[in-house]
Amino acid sequence: MLSVILPTFNEAKNIATMVSRVQNSLEGVDHEIIIVDDNSPDHTWKVAQDLAHGRDNLHIIRRIDKRGLSSAVIDGFLAAKGDVLLVMDADGQHDSSLLLQLYRAVEEGAGIAIGSRYIEGGSVGQWDERRYALSQLATKLAISLCKVKVVDPMSGFFAISRDVFEKALPKLNPKGFKILLDFLVHVPKSTTVKEIPLQFGERMAGESKLSRRVQIEFLEYLYDVTLGVWIPLVFVKYCIVGFLGIGVNLIAYMVIASLFREHASLSVYGFSVAVIGATQTAIVFNFLLNNAWTFARARLRGIAMIIGFLKFEVACAFGAIANFAVSSYLFSIGWTELLCVIIGAMVGVVWNYTMNRLLTWRHV
Repeated sequence: MLSVILPTFNEAKNIATMVSRVQNSLEGVDHEIIIVDDNSPDHTWKVAQDLAHGRDNLHIIRRIDKRGLSSAVIDGFLAAKGDVLLVMDADGQHDSSLLLQLYRAVEEGAGIAIGSRYIEGGSVGQWDERRYALSQLATKLAISLCKVKVVDPMSGFFAISRDVFEKALPKLNPKGFKILLDFLVHVPKSTTVKEIPLQFGERMAGESKLSRRVQIEFLEYLYDVTLGVWIPLVFVKYCIVGFLGIGVNLIAYMVIASLFREHASLSVYGFSVAVIGATQTAIVFNFLLNNAWTFARARLRGIAMIIGFLKFEVACAFGAIANFAVSSYLFSIGWTELLCVIIGAMVGVVWNYTMNRLLTWRHV
């Protein structure tokens, strides 16, 4: 049986046509279609649900609290019944007449069958020079990471055997749009891949999902499967935010100190008002940026955000104590002052990161 997964977001104008195309191309073949929609504002999920009435082989998954093509594909594969799993775009750019060829290729022994734009007979259609150049660069980077030899590891149109999918599943990092690359990075080296020429078409309606954010997520994925094995990307982001926070602290201190220039000795329990204000400004900045960027997958909202901020404050307070305790101890036993400060700061960063992963943003 073939399971066709159509991940969707704002494809209400296209989904009916796509379902019809898939069913016409697979007439006489035992198959199911699973539409995985990320709660589209244009109600793609509602249009799909209406289409599903009276069709036993059309199923809808509406995801309320998740977003992203790669994770949508994984959810679709997990819900599928077929022994061959296939994914294609729901915007008409993938040629549905290739469905049967991809299915047969896997049925005949290929672990993965790819609709390839870059082998002889394939093309990228009407792409402009800039998009083509970016795609070529990304493809070269991606190929260097793959465990098996392929020409187009960035295609979004491919079929995979259930056996190969389940072997790769525990290792997958479903970030962004390039789910095929994730499979090719994690499948067994013995996996057989067959590429079938794909003439990439034009979108039927709606807007392209190839945004700057998607490009950044691709770069993040490349980091995750290389250097990220040793130093997690989330930790790198946390350190970057911390570094920016130092700058915010300094600027806030100068601004607040200038406002109280005539009362330079103004303090609370011996602590300078300017120092307190600058520190608190930096903490607020760090929390907001970490929530929006570093821990975007577990972003806090509403009441949870307020509670999370209080936890962040507590974690940072204990981090400051750890920083002071370590640097003071090292200085007391004769270490140089600069080295003590650096090591103390590192201990504080690691403490804050660890505690905030455990307490503030637990679901990353």
